[in-house]
Amino acid sequence: MPILSRRTALQAFGIASITSLLPAQANSHRKVVVTRPGENRFAYTVPELRSGAACKATNEDSAGACSLFELVARPQTGPPRHIHHREDEWYYVLAGEFLFEVDGVKYTLPVGGSIWAPRNIPHVWANTSTTEGRVILMCQPGGFENFFDAFVKGMIDKVSPAQMEQLHARYGMEMLGPPLFPPTA
Repeated sequence: MPILSRRTALQAFGIASITSLLPAQANSHRKVVVTRPGENRFAYTVPELRSGAACKATNEDSAGACSLFELVARPQTGPPRHIHHREDEWYYVLAGEFLFEVDGVKYTLPVGGSIWAPRNIPHVWANTSTTEGRVILMCQPGGFENFFDAFVKGMIDKVSPAQMEQLHARYGMEMLGPPLFPPTA
């Protein structure tokens, strides 16, 4: 009968105990989520977000893995230049043509194009089309639906620029500059 050293026995026990936990963690959230066309899964407090930033899978749906959105962008519009310190973002163009600038490099994406924008890298984007554009946005990890809700509520309530800056900071973001197109009146 072979004799096991104490180190070998402890390593074997450690691997066995950790290995048995991994499948349980990976399978602990096994929830199918279906979102119908035009449906929104997050209870936004601002009704306009239900169609303009429809949440197709929430943080809760994915056990924190991601949030998925279908964003609608009017012609020649997009967010200001900003940076996320918490989320990586992936965009997929459904309609229109979009210009993305990520870390100073410009990318023009037609329908079917996609781009990965990692956290901690400045970026900005806009719908360059003369018609409404749509993109799928995945934020990883999840929870960004809460920012959208708080941001639009802040705009409606006309909070001060300092309060808006605090809101962005609370969600791990910074505004760095203007949008690609000047806002229209």
